[in-house]
Amino acid sequence: MTHRLVVVGDTLLDRDVDGMVTRLCPDVPVPVLEEATTLDRPGGAGLAALFAARQGFDVALVTAFADDDGGARLRELLADAGIEVHVLPLPGATAEKIRLRARGQVLLRLDRGGAAGR
Repeated sequence: MTHRLVVVGDTLLDRDVDGMVTRLCPDVPVPVLEEATTLDRPGGAGLAALFAARQGFDVALVTAFADDDGGARLRELLADAGIEVHVLPLPGATAEKIRLRARGQVLLRLDRGGAAGR
């Protein structure tokens, strides 16, 4: 018997950009990250839905994201995990948390998107 689980909440796109730092920027003293790999995954309620699906639950996610590249990437990631997604419209851009990392250490987190007016 399959157990059905419904997750409701905000979903965002988490992105880890890993690379190497071998020099400083010549115009300001900050590290220059040379990108090697990028890993995208759902965050927030999307992450909870992903964990539940990995535990064998039949998961439906009710969430909001915009009709943009971030939203399309989330749809793809969640569909690949077998999660049924019920998308509500989100004004503005899909929320993204981008972590720039070198040797596992976060150098900078860039936040993008979210609901309009936030």
